[in-house]
Amino acid sequence: MNGYKIILKNDNYKFQVVFGGRLFSSDIGFTDDGTAYKRFWNKYGRPPAQIYQQYIIDRRDLLVPQNIREVKGSFFTPKIWADKSKEYLASVFGADWQDEYYVWDCAAGTGNLLAGLSNEYNVWASDVEQGNVETMQSLIDIDENLNLLSGHVFQFDFLNDSFDKLPEELKKIIDDPEKRKKLIVYINPPYAEAANNKKIQGKNGKKSVEKTLVGEKYENRLSHAKKELFAQFLMRIYLEIPDCKIAEFSTLKALQAPRFSTFRSVFLARLENCFIVPADTFENVKGQFPIGFKIWDTTIKEIFIKTSVDVFDKNGNSIGQRNYYSYDGGVKFINDWAQAFRKPFDVKYSIATLIGIANDFQQQNLTFFDRPYKKVIASNHNFQVTKDNLIESAIYYTVRHAIPADWLNDRDQFLYPNDNYKSDIEFQNDCLMNILFNNNIQSKDGINHWIPFTEKEVGAREKFESNFMSDFLKGRTLSAEATAVLNAGKELWKYYHATIKNNKTVSVNASYYDIREYFQGRKENGTMNTKSTDETYNDLIKILREALKVLAKKIEPAVYKYGFLRE
Repeated sequence: MNGYKIILKNDNYKFQVVFGGRLFSSDIGFTDDGTAYKRFWNKYGRPPAQIYQQYIIDRRDLLVPQNIREVKGSFFTPKIWADKSKEYLASVFGADWQDEYYVWDCAAGTGNLLAGLSNEYNVWASDVEQGNVETMQSLIDIDENLNLLSGHVFQFDFLNDSFDKLPEELKKIIDDPEKRKKLIVYINPPYAEAANNKKIQGKNGKKSVEKTLVGEKYENRLSHAKKELFAQFLMRIYLEIPDCKIAEFSTLKALQAPRFSTFRSVFLARLENCFIVPADTFENVKGQFPIGFKIWDTTIKEIFIKTSVDVFDKNGNSIGQRNYYSYDGGVKFINDWAQAFRKPFDVKYSIATLIGIANDFQQQNLTFFDRPYKKVIASNHNFQVTKDNLIESAIYYTVRHAIPADWLNDRDQFLYPNDNYKSDIEFQNDCLMNILFNNNIQSKDGINHWIPFTEKEVGAREKFESNFMSDFLKGRTLSAEATAVLNAGKELWKYYHATIKNNKTVSVNASYYDIREYFQGRKENGTMNTKSTDETYNDLIKILREALKVLAKKIEPAVYKYGFLRE
């Protein structure tokens, strides 16, 4: 392949490339007893067919071992999004932007993002890893899409090194106030986040990853955002290369996360354009959240409040636009609202514990009803449910579950509502009906207060220990959708009691959870089976779940109407 080789020598992989008639060689720093070497040639043969050669070059990022990429938070830019980002750069800066602007990728990796640029005299590429620098330099004469000058590719630790180490021409641009306005810092910085507890360390967080000179220097301006390497990159660019343009891939924390409010108060720039894509389209990213490509003009000092962004699916198809907000400026959240009806653990007559962690969609699965007096360690977002706060508890739970969590709403925050919900009795009853069949209450944990029917309605063989819920429902006018849910639930309860009528060992005080467990049973690992061998039960619970989905769709507009979410 035009003089460029990767060779295996004494169990060490090496680069070999010919420049000016001379042979240059460098270690990759990766050993595996030749396994990758054997697999490669078993698949491609010698030499690889022409149709494979460009693909192999394009995936040069895979030369960096996966564990190293993950630890450093380096998730290389897929070609589809690198190409899309250049379309957006042209839309903001004009068709001739490559001739009119300078470009510096200060977290270049192996050059994925820069492939396709045409004016090599205006482009610089640096990376913290010398191996990545050598890879880019080796590919300059091989990859027809990587137009770089060898002297413009250099090793540089952006979060620790002084700008005095920069190449002379790039340093002149940064030192010149007018030329800086024509500099685009074009990057996909690492996303590594510092762990703040042992559970996160070794999974998603990286211990001590935030300990950099930039992080220490701008600690007060970054605040909590210091834990994110991409935020450190953005802060140094903003403060030390004033008036430049920034074009960067990163999560939407800089726009949305409440803990980035201090960062946003310092990072004052106009967001000129943005598109978002699913994070799991990036190599080794498994989470369901958006990654955005954002173009900032730092000459215009603006506090970010709101933006409408273009949305693309995993195949690059446009699927519309979506609004995102900063939630700054004294905005109150749903857990602030819950403070008014939160009951402490010593409250009598508790019928459940409602647990609600944080205020966003990301924690949707951590919002649930459980047995009374259950404490959650290191969290104040749990409280007792009684007859006095049951309606508010039903609203709290329902608005956090009516809309499914997905990659687009991952960081959307649930907010303190307006007061109009208080006069909407139908909405309140819809939420109440929803929670009766969405809870983890079990009769083994104490008296079950969550049976919404009388003994006669379901044909129970004995009296229930509690008629709290059926009494609570008396006299309430229900919507057609809520009535459908209640009727479907009644048929399920009736079938359960008919099934256990002659079995004195099975409790009549079963909760919704107990009924599911009775019919579905459990696997060897202890988890509940998803279906039952009883087809009548399967049909009944399917009808109930479909009715719940219809009810949730009815509730959804009210979630926005009453201000629990912003559209």
